[in-house]
Amino acid sequence: MSKNKDIFAELLICDAMAINSPKDAYKLLSTPEKQRLAAIKNAQQAHLYLLSRYLLRQRLGSLLSVPPDSLDFYHTDKGKPELHGEPLRFNLSHSGSLLALAISSEPVGVDLESRLLAPAGIQRLARRYLATQEQTWLAQSTQPASDFQQLWTIKEAVLKADGSGIANNLHRVCWQPGSHSARFNEREYRLQHWPVGTGTLTLASARSTPVRLPDLADYGPMLEITGVQPNLAINP
Repeated sequence: MSKNKDIFAELLICDAMAINSPKDAYKLLSTPEKQRLAAIKNAQQAHLYLLSRYLLRQRLGSLLSVPPDSLDFYHTDKGKPELHGEPLRFNLSHSGSLLALAISSEPVGVDLESRLLAPAGIQRLARRYLATQEQTWLAQSTQPASDFQQLWTIKEAVLKADGSGIANNLHRVCWQPGSHSARFNEREYRLQHWPVGTGTLTLASARSTPVRLPDLADYGPMLEITGVQPNLAINP
């Protein structure tokens, strides 16, 4: 895709621990990215970071028809990473070994959660971060673990699409159970959900945008895939 005004969104999910990064992945990183990678002491987290930056640069470079190592990223005043002077938006999320990457022509946020919390954990987080009516809904739920997981991914995906901070705004994201949209700062965000094993992946976008699900090879032809990768279905 060249630089144009086509409205689109695409979503990739992969198991990072079943993928070996190409030997040249490190060379694509900017100096700040290399510094951040060096500061990560956990081996799995370091692998996730390197692979995510490689996939992001490869795909954005391909969509924009520019060299991946020429992409210039910056952070907004709210801390959201964006591209200098380019029309595409992006967002990343990971949980355990799973990594999700969304790229769109519109503001987009993605959140992935693979854990199902115990009741005590749900109650603690609900009291701290959720609105009163949401706490009541969860208390009455017959499947509180999965309902909380979905609600949490909705809130984080919306806030990431908006570019606002997470912790102080979670209670301000308004969603009605069963609705395909949520509101924040008087703006409506469209929601799409995918089950991933026992987890949930939520994509939030500023408008109704067709979502395509590219193949992992589209993000890096030199990737060595060593294990089974998760699959998403269109129109979940």
